[in-house]
Amino acid sequence: MESSFDYPPTVELLDYLVPGMLGQKGNLQKAVRLWAILRSLYGEKPMLLSTDAVGSFSNAQWRDSFLQPEQQQRTLKQWLFQDQPQIDETLWRQAFVNRYGIQRDRLSALLGDSPADEEPIPFQVDHRTLRNDFATLEKLGWLKASGTGSQRRYYKVSVLPTLPWIAAIAAKSADEPALIHFIPNDLANVVEHFPQPINGIQRFILDTEYIISQAVSCQVEQLLQTLKEGWQQTPVPPVRLVYRSIRYYEAEFNILTYPVCIYYFQRAPYLFAFGQTPQHLDDGKPEHWSWYDYRLDRILSLQLLDWNDPSLPAEWRFKPSQVLSSAKSAPRLPKRFAEKTPEFVQQEVALAMGVEIHRPIAPLLLRFERYFYGNYIANTERAKLFTEMGFAQAEKRFRADPEISRQGLSLTKLFGDRPRHKSSVFCTAQHRLGDNNVVMRLRAWGPNVEVLLPLSLRQRMKDDMQETWTLYEYNLTG
Repeated sequence: MESSFDYPPTVELLDYLVPGMLGQKGNLQKAVRLWAILRSLYGEKPMLLSTDAVGSFSNAQWRDSFLQPEQQQRTLKQWLFQDQPQIDETLWRQAFVNRYGIQRDRLSALLGDSPADEEPIPFQVDHRTLRNDFATLEKLGWLKASGTGSQRRYYKVSVLPTLPWIAAIAAKSADEPALIHFIPNDLANVVEHFPQPINGIQRFILDTEYIISQAVSCQVEQLLQTLKEGWQQTPVPPVRLVYRSIRYYEAEFNILTYPVCIYYFQRAPYLFAFGQTPQHLDDGKPEHWSWYDYRLDRILSLQLLDWNDPSLPAEWRFKPSQVLSSAKSAPRLPKRFAEKTPEFVQQEVALAMGVEIHRPIAPLLLRFERYFYGNYIANTERAKLFTEMGFAQAEKRFRADPEISRQGLSLTKLFGDRPRHKSSVFCTAQHRLGDNNVVMRLRAWGPNVEVLLPLSLRQRMKDDMQETWTLYEYNLTG
């Protein structure tokens, strides 16, 4: 945690204050305003603004105290580069170009380099813009507030939020790479070779799909901070969260659960937790507990609870026998929660296709096109999920299915005279029943894979393809 805010306006810091693309109109100027406000409040010589006993102030008081005429007229480049001995302007510009991939002339226009360009002046803004700036700092956890409208009052926080790269530096100093240890496969080897730019150029680029909107980034940031505070406690406390479930048509559920870890897969980060779930609450069974993965941007609020909180089920609360004999020792977690660890989550995810570990595991029987299998499955990490077999063994597995047996079907009848099985690879695999991530993966492989069993998944794939076909059925090319 930080004790003061004396940081120069680096590209990394400004991007933290206004996540996304600083090259978009107004974002860079807003980031500089936020940085200047924080320096004035938490810098080496912080401003004294409060006129009441509780230490509150309004944004108008800050404006009148800080924005003297010389500050109001300072240009963007003056804020960034003047009186900033830790900032090398050439390196700063290079870092900006590298981070956002924009052309240098675009950056020059943003900074007002050309005489033809009007030099941006960050604090030449109206009262509403300044109010929005203070609201942003409140969402980021740098200010507290009370009141509304013209009666809105702000308070400095006693413990400043931890900046992300400060935590990374601390991890690196602990004889462990800051990013490497949680990358779950050999990609870590690549990252380890190129953790920093070489001669000022970033040679390794990791492009992951991340669909969480910038509009809720402050909400997610606050959520992450709360979870971090909880995980730093011993024992880790349970939480109460409000979750808006897309699966239940945006219904909101008030859930008691035990947070275990954050897991990023495919498009977004999810909180894996053990406790009540939307499904059980929807079924009227709040006493049933299970794993569930909550997408972070759909968590509307999250509150840390005490293990003795009266709103918790009686079975969750600590009993005298569950407290260590030493008064200085922290109480033990009940076993049902103590065994729920990030390592357990990783082990469960590795057992089958799909990531929703609350779902049961069931076998798959698949047919791959041999060329595709040899180039995209065999000799890759994916191969661990599949067990190859010959046609005769696949036929035996197929006929063993009760519904197939009842109908008297076989792979031989299914394929008929079509020779596709002769150029195929048959495999079994485990998958999470009903996990949409499995469907999306199989759908991405297109005609290179065929689901043979279970029949329910085969029917789902067929129905989806028929619906898609209706979109393209009409011939537009004549």
